[in-house]
Amino acid sequence: MTPPVRLLCLDTSTQTARVAVVDGTGAPVARAEATAERHSAHVLTLCDEVLRASGLRPDGLDAIACGAGPGSFTGLRVGLAVVKGLALATGKPLLLVSSLHALATDIARACAPSAACFVVPCIDAGKGEVYAVACALDSAGVVDPGGEPWRLTPEALVARLADLPAALVAGNGAERYASVIGSGARHVPIEGPTALSIGALALPRLARGESDDLEKSVPVYGRPADITKPRSER
Repeated sequence: MTPPVRLLCLDTSTQTARVAVVDGTGAPVARAEATAERHSAHVLTLCDEVLRASGLRPDGLDAIACGAGPGSFTGLRVGLAVVKGLALATGKPLLLVSSLHALATDIARACAPSAACFVVPCIDAGKGEVYAVACALDSAGVVDPGGEPWRLTPEALVARLADLPAALVAGNGAERYASVIGSGARHVPIEGPTALSIGALALPRLARGESDDLEKSVPVYGRPADITKPRSER
């Protein structure tokens, strides 16, 4: 008998780190989460917690999946460092997926397919901006990943939402700027990106035999890093 598929999935694009082990259908075997300004102190602990609850060692996994962003710079770096380390140590495939697409999947899962033509995942980008993208939603609730993510002010997002009738907007960016964004679309209180949606997007890639290069994989930050040259080099 073929052993069941098991994926370790996590997302650290927001202040809440979410980790889960999912099976081949995307159903949770175990999951955990923690909210903090920095994830470095608890992400490995969360991974250990869900692996123990699943009765697995890291080398018993079939693959490791992670939200690649956009989102928190520090959070994304921590998450990717953890999954790269686990993938390197175990030789398991690494699968990266868009955190925005995962959040869009969370929105679609929580809302009736007929409730909207578009879902708009919205992640806080800091500096008075958000990351967002318009994802078409078909009658079966299947989410299109959308195009390139937007990085824009809440007011600019509201202007774009004017062309998206009945769009559903959710995410920590929508929560932070609810007083602005709520005037341009239906805001729904959905938490995410969840590790379950990371798994839902990673499983088809695993089935196709895809994986991401450990050496070349980097987070999708969504904006240039705030790094300046030393005074001696200016």
